[in-house]
Amino acid sequence: MWHHLWVSRIDIEALEDEWEEDEALPPRRSRELSVKAKQRIESLGSARVVTVDRGRITILYEGEVVEATLAGTMRGTKAAVGDRVRVRPPRHESDQPRIVEVLDRETVLTRTPDDDLDEERVVVANADQVVVVLSADHLDTGVRFLDRVLVAASVGGLDSVLCINKVDLAPDDRVVAEVGERYETIGVDVRRTSVVTGEGIEELRHVLAGCWSAFSGHSGVGKSSLFNLLVPEAAREIGELGRFGGRHTTVSSRAMPLPDLDAWVVDTPGVRSFGLGSLAPTQVGAHFPELASLSCGLSDCLHDGEPECRIADAQIHPARLASYRRLLAAVRGAG
Repeated sequence: MWHHLWVSRIDIEALEDEWEEDEALPPRRSRELSVKAKQRIESLGSARVVTVDRGRITILYEGEVVEATLAGTMRGTKAAVGDRVRVRPPRHESDQPRIVEVLDRETVLTRTPDDDLDEERVVVANADQVVVVLSADHLDTGVRFLDRVLVAASVGGLDSVLCINKVDLAPDDRVVAEVGERYETIGVDVRRTSVVTGEGIEELRHVLAGCWSAFSGHSGVGKSSLFNLLVPEAAREIGELGRFGGRHTTVSSRAMPLPDLDAWVVDTPGVRSFGLGSLAPTQVGAHFPELASLSCGLSDCLHDGEPECRIADAQIHPARLASYRRLLAAVRGAG
């Protein structure tokens, strides 16, 4: 049974960095198991982590969502939402399944607290795609956040979807159309939605079908409202928009099913920044499709004035080029 999280009317955003539930990557451990121990673990059934909330873990195990605990041998290991895990079944009715191994991740979306820190935090593991939610009335600032998530998704092997939400509040439909076309040109699936009017909701559901999808966005973009519309039983408390900006009420990541679509959606805490501190400057351009295909004279070209750089040949929108240069400068400064 789900335990819903209700938050009193305080400024959750002020506590964001303390409460956020994307998990720091676990340290490498030198523990070596015996052959027999490995064989016993490999014979166990697997499960999927659906919630990590300040030490409390719930998993999808044998078709049911149940609470689980980490086995003693897992001390120092952290699981993230979406992780596939090996589970030792409960030994009696009052016992809980015990997680004995976190399996290798096929994809992973990570971020760092800031560009000058390289401590990666897992936002979601093994997701098929990330849905970046922007508010139609604040697209100028939203696309900067979007470009960062697109880079992180590319690094981690996820597809990306841009959801321009609150289109009913757009001051100029032409701006929404231009931003949508800008990202469709580079292969991003773009959807336009409004929780108020219902516009685009069915089309978004179609994009989610058959996938594990993580929702990401700034506080105040309507992400939780959108999530609640897609998954009414989620019972997420909706944040307010005050004069100090968006306030989010999602303080822990949680995956919820869309049974009619054979899909799961992950609501993640709203964040003010999406750091890329683990990237080297030479890696940034590789995750801008417009630049990755350039045949520059140097294999590690930064597209910053090097000899035989082909940046002049790139088919790249001026706003995207400016974004690349900002990210390059930020990562360089962090180094």
